Amino acid sequence: MLAKFLNNEKLTFAANLTNLLTSQLQTSQDLLGSLALIFHLKFRCKFTYFY
Repeated sequence: MLAKFLNNEKLTFAANLTNLLTSQLQTSQDLLGSLALIFHLKFRCKFTYFY
C-alpha cells in the first residue's frame, strides 16, 4: 500500500515537473518571439528613417 502511494506520488511529481518545464519553455519561446519582433520592427523603422 505504501509503495503504491509513494510510486503514485513520484509519478504525480514527475508529471508536474514536466508540465512546469513545458510551460517555462513556452513562456521563453513567446518572450524570444516578442523580442525578435521588437528588434525587427526597430531595425525596419531605423532603416526606413535613414533611407
